[in-house]
Amino acid sequence: MPTKYPVDTVLSNSERIARVWADNPTFTLGEVTLKSLQDKIASVREKRERLEGLKMQVTALSNELGGEISELAGIYTRGLSGLRAVYGPNSTQYEQGGGTRTDERRRAARKKNGDPKSS
Repeated sequence: MPTKYPVDTVLSNSERIARVWADNPTFTLGEVTLKSLQDKIASVREKRERLEGLKMQVTALSNELGGEISELAGIYTRGLSGLRAVYGPNSTQYEQGGGTRTDERRRAARKKNGDPKSS
């Protein structure tokens, strides 16, 4: 869940409070103790490190997936071209492979040129 607080800012501010608190042991903050504050800071640091490690893994896996997808797309293109070469562009096999048969292609409509200067 995203937070509106920047992690580095909160950590540095919390560490500043912990340093001042350590120098002034009579300071109190209700149910929060210096030890619990230090433990929370350590916990946040550890979770941030774990999250950064996981982000690195996700990036690496995403790049690997992209490479394999590109390779697979190339194989598909070659396969479709092979079906077209062997069976012809109007064949059932070419259509079954994902191509559009020549007979089923729509002819492009001729565009009328509205520019009188081009005549």
